[in-house]
Amino acid sequence: RLVYVAEGVYDRGGSRTNRIEAKRVVDLIAEHFRIHGMQRGLGVITLNLAQEEMVLEEWERRKQTEPELAAFAGEQGNEPFFIKALEKVQGDERDHIIITIGYGRDKSGGNIPLNFGPINQQGGERRLNVAVTRARYQTTVVGSFLPHELDLARLTTGSEGVRRLQEYLEYARNGGRFSEV
Repeated sequence: RLVYVAEGVYDRGGSRTNRIEAKRVVDLIAEHFRIHGMQRGLGVITLNLAQEEMVLEEWERRKQTEPELAAFAGEQGNEPFFIKALEKVQGDERDHIIITIGYGRDKSGGNIPLNFGPINQQGGERRLNVAVTRARYQTTVVGSFLPHELDLARLTTGSEGVRRLQEYLEYARNGGRFSEV
């Protein structure tokens, strides 16, 4: 599924994070634990290291205001909850995965930059594949733009990863079904 965060803003020139999107991810983490408790494992994958830190910061803040959530973040069990940047995900599988894109429009609200960290690099489609195949039951993608808003005509690198990201976002938006052609 795709969770669209219309008000999300990517701080391109500064922190390289999207705080509003990170807060929405933390809402989804809290919702998951309230519904499933420890019965279903959860992991969060970010597309860059700065967004990983932002989600961790927001999660720590939430646990301060809602201490009952802290019990779910412990290291107990075979598959502890994690928040990791894509570069750190190596074979980690969970029942549910939340992927936060983090990137998007800056505060001026112009075009969406087509830079998605490791997804843009050579073999980025394989890195994306790592992220989208970690969930046993459900993947939730959180993003501050919709798939059709990516203007691939502006793509100068020919990055297959960015093309695949757009396709995957459309797939998630359609509830795990491909669009009719």
